[in-house]
Amino acid sequence: MKSLENILSYRREHNSKGEQQFIQDYMVDFDPICNTKGEVIAFKHDNKIKGAKTNILWTAHIDTVHHTEPHRVKQEVWIDDLAKTAFVNHDQDCLGADDGTGVWLMLEMIKHKVHGTYIFFRGEERGCIGSKEMVAEYSDYLTEFDCAIAFDRKGFDSVITHQQSSRCCSDEFGTALVNIFSTDRDNFKLDNGGVFTDTAEFVHLIPECTNISVGYLSQHSSKETQDINFVERLRDTLIHTQWHEIELPITRKPEPPSYYSSWDYGYGYGAIYEDYIFSSVDEIEQTIKSKSSKEVAMMIKDMAEYIDMLEQQGFM
Repeated sequence: MKSLENILSYRREHNSKGEQQFIQDYMVDFDPICNTKGEVIAFKHDNKIKGAKTNILWTAHIDTVHHTEPHRVKQEVWIDDLAKTAFVNHDQDCLGADDGTGVWLMLEMIKHKVHGTYIFFRGEERGCIGSKEMVAEYSDYLTEFDCAIAFDRKGFDSVITHQQSSRCCSDEFGTALVNIFSTDRDNFKLDNGGVFTDTAEFVHLIPECTNISVGYLSQHSSKETQDINFVERLRDTLIHTQWHEIELPITRKPEPPSYYSSWDYGYGYGAIYEDYIFSSVDEIEQTIKSKSSKEVAMMIKDMAEYIDMLEQQGFM
């Protein structure tokens, strides 16, 4: 587990020295994906097995929400040997299991030659920068995939079916993954309460897009923790499953989501839409009257999540 501990020791704020050092140490063997400006937006590794029944895209993101000391590369990570939990001192920004744990899982899968295409995105916490530009410049490539599975979800039991209250994968597809990931120790379930990660950008191009719990809690804060035993069990399931032999049910039709995402608010909570910024009570009242009850509920949910993030970051 030293490899995960080492990944979590990098302070990987987007475009920081920590992220750049991490890229040099871990991504050099993979193919860089660049935008038309020549900027690297992601790293890719292909391990498609010929004759595989499902064309799978696995994703995680490199960056974290570290926001202080941008020139500092490393932080000390502690492991509670009794609880098998990773954490950092409370004077740190975060542990970075969101999404260092997802990165570690994919590196382990690559090492064991698990079927699929692997993309490590940059800038997810700054508005899904890499995945957004991937959609803008490589949309035809993305349509080749049957499904996109991200490892970027808190907790221990989620197979995400909705992100920002909009369906991203079918219940049939999600249930197939629930059955694969559930063991005598872990009981996964369908979860329609997903927030937003890179795979949400692909729902109009790829039929089945989801996000899987990897065992971190209190992400985006100094109280973030990672359950080591859980992610080791998840790793074992991933590397021992014969993914190339499984024909996953692909039933959802790719279509645009039912929300509008602006992602202009910094630390990965861009679902606080630009048209939610009000100058008066009357403007709030008029906006609410113009929206459906579902849209109002989404607006309240998004604002509550954004406020919670600001509190965790110490801005409120």
